[in-house]
Amino acid sequence: MIEILYIFIFSLLGFLIGLIISLVPGMHINTTSLLLLSIQTMFWSLSEYLGIEPILVPLMISSTIVSAYIASTFSNIIPATFLGAPEEDVALTLLPAHSLLLKGRGYEAIVLSAIGSFGSAVLTLSLLVPIKFLLADPLNLYQDLKSLMPWILIAVIAIMVLTEKTKKAMVISVTVLILSGVYGMVVLKLPLNPLIDFPSTPLFPALAGLFGFSTLISSFISRTEIKSQAVIEPELTESEKKSSIISTITGTLSGIFVSIVPGITTAIGTIIALVFRGRTDEKQTIITLSSVNTSAAIATIANLFIIQKARSGVAVIVNNLIRPDRWSNILPPYSLVYLLIPIVISTSLSFPLTCYLGKTIAKRMGRISYQSMIKISIIFILLLVLAFSGTIGIVILLVGASIGLLPIFLGARRSSCMGILLIPLLLHFLGIS
Repeated sequence: MIEILYIFIFSLLGFLIGLIISLVPGMHINTTSLLLLSIQTMFWSLSEYLGIEPILVPLMISSTIVSAYIASTFSNIIPATFLGAPEEDVALTLLPAHSLLLKGRGYEAIVLSAIGSFGSAVLTLSLLVPIKFLLADPLNLYQDLKSLMPWILIAVIAIMVLTEKTKKAMVISVTVLILSGVYGMVVLKLPLNPLIDFPSTPLFPALAGLFGFSTLISSFISRTEIKSQAVIEPELTESEKKSSIISTITGTLSGIFVSIVPGITTAIGTIIALVFRGRTDEKQTIITLSSVNTSAAIATIANLFIIQKARSGVAVIVNNLIRPDRWSNILPPYSLVYLLIPIVISTSLSFPLTCYLGKTIAKRMGRISYQSMIKISIIFILLLVLAFSGTIGIVILLVGASIGLLPIFLGARRSSCMGILLIPLLLHFLGIS
């Protein structure tokens, strides 16, 4: 029982770290996990002081990292909504969230995102045993999914284009897909020269440019102003509640899919979820996309034990720390049961605290004009990109913003900018690159 108490304590620590650090744009959970790993000597010293057996210390460190991982999937919607600075996991969620922000409903976007994340966490945890039976013994469907991936990506791209409202929009969508795809093949291979010595990736300036920076520039050019932010709790009608269940299920299944197939990121998972969810309103889009984010995080940890593959940076770190045993019986292995504790704790705490932080920020939004906030956000993103990615990152950001402005001004859906990931990934599965 004493070891469960220690896991509880370390899980609380991880939750606080994940919640706070994810509020800083550019600080992806992979970076946070590497930072936690780099100070593991402090964990060992603390564990020795508490009298924890050395064999359990890697599990305690993993509990901290997993808890931070789950917390970040809830709270990373806040800087995306209010600052327009998304990371990969919430890049597409920025679009409907920003739309609600302009209507004075930014807090509603935060709450809806938290609902999607919480619902998907509950559903993913309840599906772990069926997932094990499907992917491992007795059905062993894991290998079949990999072979279907190129066709799934082709279908997703086709649906994205063909569901545009007009032929002109279809042409624009194809153009943006190709441009962003070529852009992705170039920038994802570029070496960065960050001013701060943190692990970084070109995806941060690229996605910030395609989605966040282009949104801010568009709002600045059009002299957009936002209404004062309402901080009342959003109410869903009976039909919206039923629709929310469908959105959560769709996002959860897509997130689980992301955790299985190599090379598929949560950003791709969000596109797949949107395609299968079909056309819907801003509320349901936010719930769907947030569900993908959280379910992928939980399923990625579980799949360390089910298919014994690491599909995220966090999973790689946890895999190296504890060397997970294969889940071969009906009941999960001892170490997975212990890692479910930080998942449950972080999920339970992240929902109310994400809503609280969203409400606190929304109340202060009306004190400055939106145009002033746009200028501040533009400067802030430029400084972040310069710090984490250097001058090369600034170039990536500006080129990405130029592409991101095309669908805004020419009248097409901005999800076509996800060609940055879809096209390189499709070429990879086809063996072309």
